[in-house]
Amino acid sequence: MKRLLASVFFLLFSGCTSIPLSTIVQMSTFDGDDFVALDPQALRVKITLLKGFELNTRQSWLGIGLSSPAGELREVFRLKKESIVSHVKSSGMFSPPEQVISYTLSLRPASREKFIKLQAFFDKAPPDEVDIRVVPKLASYPETAKSVKTWIELQLNYKDGFFSLIDGAELSLKKLSGK
Repeated sequence: MKRLLASVFFLLFSGCTSIPLSTIVQMSTFDGDDFVALDPQALRVKITLLKGFELNTRQSWLGIGLSSPAGELREVFRLKKESIVSHVKSSGMFSPPEQVISYTLSLRPASREKFIKLQAFFDKAPPDEVDIRVVPKLASYPETAKSVKTWIELQLNYKDGFFSLIDGAELSLKKLSGK
């Protein structure tokens, strides 16, 4: 089962060009054995938003889709809040630091069980492609805002920590509202 998967990370609402090259390189070697070995209790999603925007943690979700000759399987995993941290984030050499809030989320217990079932399917029918979607939903935002700068990170295991999926992308509020 040690075959390479075409891993695609994207947001449901964006053809995002803010996926770091290091993430693409890192995930290019991620294979079926790696997926089956994941501990669902270690999975974490970190969503960072500019201050003034509030994440709806109950409606935000992680989705995983598998495509194989045996068919397609798509699952949505509900998340729960682990922590919220306010801090300053550097936006690059030519931009001033920004006040942000980082939400760290983990799988809810029912989603962990669902994830284990997905791993079993994966083990029996290795997919040709895996896509991972992180869909943040907002609880509130400034009245005049039309988009929000967003950073999304994923932790697959405790040892390696977080890596960036989306690095400072401007996301439309039309798709992020919790409705």
